Amino acid sequence: MNQSQKPKKKKVEDAPVPKWMVTFADMMTLLLVFFVLILSFSTMEQERYRAISMALQDAFGFQMMNPLNLIPVDNPPRTENIIEPIKPEPPTTEETGSEDQLDAIGNRLETNFTDEIERGLMIVERDEDHIIIRFPDDAAFGSASDWLEPQMVPIIQRVGDLISEYEMYVVVGGHTDNVPINTDRYRSNWELSAARATSVAHELTWMSDMNEEYLYVVGNGDARPIATNATPEGRTKNRRVEILLMERDITEEREVFQGIQQVPTYR
Repeated sequence: MNQSQKPKKKKVEDAPVPKWMVTFADMMTLLLVFFVLILSFSTMEQERYRAISMALQDAFGFQMMNPLNLIPVDNPPRTENIIEPIKPEPPTTEETGSEDQLDAIGNRLETNFTDEIERGLMIVERDEDHIIIRFPDDAAFGSASDWLEPQMVPIIQRVGDLISEYEMYVVVGGHTDNVPINTDRYRSNWELSAARATSVAHELTWMSDMNEEYLYVVGNGDARPIATNATPEGRTKNRRVEILLMERDITEEREVFQGIQQVPTYR
């Protein structure tokens, strides 16, 4: 064998590269460039960012979502055209005064006790200074008695629960006609009117959180009529128990008694 003739080495053929790997490598390269650019956005000017973002759109072949919404840190947005949120204005003195609170109570009384008012079990009167809730004698009490009729007890308790939600002076006043009374239980109309006012006051506070520090019970007798005592109809109107409401925040204690005298009466 001729030594000059060396055995030929077999050529090792490279294994073919899958086609998907080329595409994958291109994509990874582009992604690497993309994230490097994102990292550098914080120090880029907006015009340079705009040009690069357009180039990336062409390279990837799709439309990026609002690329200009990403604003570099070095170019903060202007604030002169931004609408400030509207802040609620604090309530004024007029909005929190006596008139509004009394109106609120009056509206709720007339709404929540529509049926009782229509049936004549209670009457609601109001003006700019106070509210009067009136319970007629023929609906609330028996003759010469301070025991409340059963139908009136839940009504008065509901009234007390409503009133307790507000900061009010509450004056419960009992009234009679001018026919004298002298029984084993009551020596005069003064005692009868005070006893009836006390019965109503007990029911007002029984189921409510009313502050009794601002509650007054007054027996007026026949001193403050609202109708003539010369007729049976007038005497029926005069026999009553009234709840007088006055705003606590703007009313001094001495004005409570003055307010009692301001309630319209028949003369």
